Amino acid sequence: MEKNKKICKHCKEEIAKGAKKCPKCGGNQGLPGFVKALIIIVIVIVCIVGCMNSCAKGVDEAVKETSNEWNDINGKTTFKVNETFENKYEKITMTEVNINFTDYGEYSEPKEGHKYAMAKFEVENINDGDELYVSSLDFNADADGVSVDSGYIGNDKYKDLSATLAKGKKSIGYVFYEVPKDAKKITITYNPNFWVDGNAIEFIVQE
Repeated sequence: MEKNKKICKHCKEEIAKGAKKCPKCGGNQGLPGFVKALIIIVIVIVCIVGCMNSCAKGVDEAVKETSNEWNDINGKTTFKVNETFENKYEKITMTEVNINFTDYGEYSEPKEGHKYAMAKFEVENINDGDELYVSSLDFNADADGVSVDSGYIGNDKYKDLSATLAKGKKSIGYVFYEVPKDAKKITITYNPNFWVDGNAIEFIVQE
């Protein structure tokens, strides 16, 4: 067979090598239509999968980066009195504790077998522009690993911590908890990012 010839896929006759159709039987010499369609479908699927993987990776990286913004800049998760937690948005320092607080109002006595534990906090907004909302309800206490209730002491001279802070502003206030009198370890947990449990930090009131 000559070099410039080929065999027709349909009638098996010799035809010109560059012919797209057989001049004898009229058969197409290219790929069948369904094969071409299949190739196109495969290419589209590969592109979609590749795009999805790329997007998923980008989302994972963005979530990780965003999550890290809420972590302490020094990688700490546990803090004692006068140690400062700091992330991209806020600084929080527990400046004072009293595990036997008694300066409560006449009608605010803790229930039998319990006492008040008090902690004083200072929170500063160091975000570039957004306001920071601080709530005393975001600070949750445990006594020996068991969650305890926040307390109402009925004394107005102890300012509540809750506030809306503009950039550079601070809130200084108190939180109170009813804990068993024989409690050995008292901690206060704070989560700067509500959506990610792994960002929670702990302030040690009593070890």
